[in-house]
This record gives sequence, C-alpha cells and structure tokens, in this order.
Amino acid sequence: MKFVYAIEGLSLWVGRAFGWCIMILTLSVVYEVFVRYVLNAPTVWAFDMMVQMYGALFLMCGAYALAQDTHVRADVIYRLIPVRGQAALDFVLYFLFFFPGILALVW
Repeated sequence: MKFVYAIEGLSLWVGRAFGWCIMILTLSVVYEVFVRYVLNAPTVWAFDMMVQMYGALFLMCGAYALAQDTHVRADVIYRLIPVRGQAALDFVLYFLFFFPGILALVW
C-alpha cells in the first residue's frame, strides 16, 4: 500500500509542478500573438513550443486530475450508480480508452 501512496504523492507533485507551466504557456501565447499581429513578424519556434508544452501539460496533469477526482466526465448517469459500480465502470473504461491511448502515444 505504501507503493500506491508513493505513486499518488508523485502524481500530485508532478501535477502541481506542471500546473505552473500554464503560466509559461500563457506568456508564450501572448508573446506570439503580439509578435505576429503587432510587429508582423511571426516566429515558428513559439508556435512549436506552445504545441509541445500543451501536449506535456495534457499528459502530465492527467494523473493529477485523476488523483484529485477532478477529471471531466459526463456524470448524469454515473452519479446514480453505487460506488462499487462507479469503480467497476472506471476500471473497464481505463482499459478500453486510457491504456490504449497511452500505448498509441508511446508507440
């Protein structure tokens, strides 16, 4: 059980650390918009950095969202299911969607 708590603690720490990257991402978007539309001198590297940083944020903050139970889901029916049923549904959906998605990203 200590291993699970250690992994969850790591997920929380990484999620909070990457949460600060949103500020860097916001500033880079502001910079790119200013340079592109005001100075009429767009840069390729700023756009590439924004895309890469958004992808990293999406992946690294996903574990944080799951650990905090703040992940977005359509809970119209989900909230009516008992807790054991919710856990079973989460388990099945992780194997159907989450793990194949991670496998596709790693591939």
